[in-house]
Amino acid sequence: MVAPFLEMKNIRKAFGAVHALNDASFRIERGEIVALLGANGSGKSTLIKILGGAVKNDAGTIAIDGKAVRISDSDASRRLKISVAYQELSLLPLMTVWENIMLGHYIPGRLGRIDEEANREYVRALLAKFDVPCGLDDYPSHLPPSTLSLIEIVKAVSWRPDILLLDEVTATLHHTEVELLFNNLKELAASGTAIVFVTHRLGEIYRIASRAVVLRNGESVADVDLSETEIDTVVYHMTGKMPEPASVCVASGDHEAADAVLFVEDLSIDGFVHNVSLSIKKGEIIGLGGLEGQGQSQFLRALYGVVPCSSGKITIEGKAAKYSNPADAVKDGIGFISGDRNRESVFPQRSIGENIYSARLAKNSNLSPISRARVNKSTLRIVDDYQIRIGDINHPISSLSGGNQQKVVFGRWIFVTPRILLLDDPTKGVDVTTRHEMHEFLRRAADSGMTVIMVSSDNDELLDLSDRIYVFFEGRIHAVLEGANKTEEQLVSAMLGLK
Repeated sequence: MVAPFLEMKNIRKAFGAVHALNDASFRIERGEIVALLGANGSGKSTLIKILGGAVKNDAGTIAIDGKAVRISDSDASRRLKISVAYQELSLLPLMTVWENIMLGHYIPGRLGRIDEEANREYVRALLAKFDVPCGLDDYPSHLPPSTLSLIEIVKAVSWRPDILLLDEVTATLHHTEVELLFNNLKELAASGTAIVFVTHRLGEIYRIASRAVVLRNGESVADVDLSETEIDTVVYHMTGKMPEPASVCVASGDHEAADAVLFVEDLSIDGFVHNVSLSIKKGEIIGLGGLEGQGQSQFLRALYGVVPCSSGKITIEGKAAKYSNPADAVKDGIGFISGDRNRESVFPQRSIGENIYSARLAKNSNLSPISRARVNKSTLRIVDDYQIRIGDINHPISSLSGGNQQKVVFGRWIFVTPRILLLDDPTKGVDVTTRHEMHEFLRRAADSGMTVIMVSSDNDELLDLSDRIYVFFEGRIHAVLEGANKTEEQLVSAMLGLK
């Protein structure tokens, strides 16, 4: 029996206690386009990163043309003629388009120097083939998301790979761009390139792939011929449940602008969010669901003044509120908690007390002297109320476990009683016990009248906590789930863009 061109068998990968892949397997032949599918956290991006050399597998085997290979890093991956276009763009902002595309494999000229004209001509031809609307000397920081995604694809193709890995590359592309991309991918496959295509747009897989491999909870659970498999069956393999029709997004009469704490009308963010409208009452816990990259996090950050809106209106308690920066939002009674603690939530070199008091200081910044006794009193009260395990309040917050750091962040914001508390995946990476405690913090805050708006990548969290769930798909609210319609089956269907 002839071995597959690429075969991965019994791949395992753990990040601490989290098992991203558990005996996952995958195969592909030359000239084949295979869709790699799975819900959030299924392990598909980890599988791609292992092939791309970004992470190493803990166990399992990888073979190309029947020969075992070891992919220790990205250089080893490229030597095996594997190329990756990641969802997280790898373009360097201070290098031009042509320099980014050719980085690491410039065409040499005489005496080992870079032949700039030959490189530029090669890139010019690729940009034309993929109809990328940019110049050779443009900088990535000046280009829209869809163009950047196309450049990322061209960069991967420029290596002339035998195996091309595409991780959610169509997420920001427009319909015409997707069609042209698919035509080019089919040409590459016809020339012998094996293409692994990761997407959340299930309708796309029937237009581009012959097979689909489905991962669920880190395991490969299905390998199906798409010509013989209906989309509902694919969804079943992804979730373990048959999908139900999702509720179409229709505003409820109970949530009109007149009695809303927050009213958003036709809000758009270039490249991310399109004409989103919603209305939220005092004391509600609202979930924003969707697969990663559907615009929900950008929408949340627009409410907080981090991301600029291109159009639309935001009204809070009857007054227009479009903040130019987070400081203005905080002073107006808006709080924000991120699951990315180190980057967006804590000051790692500052003390526990300083981290806790920072929200009150930001809300009431009047340049008056800060009493150390007041800081200590506030800190000890929050430490006690939120059962935070510390050594000393003057120790740096980095001395705490991740879960206790996140409890500090919860405590400091709830302590200053914002009108609206925004949360972006707030329990990501915390243990089950701490997660349960955080859910109770939010329920108590909502019971006291605080309005809570939460993005979460965890469907159980959305279903357990939310009074209502707005499901984002491709930058729009695809469905609103509440009451009897708020089920896991309908949530999954809406996240996948199914009616």
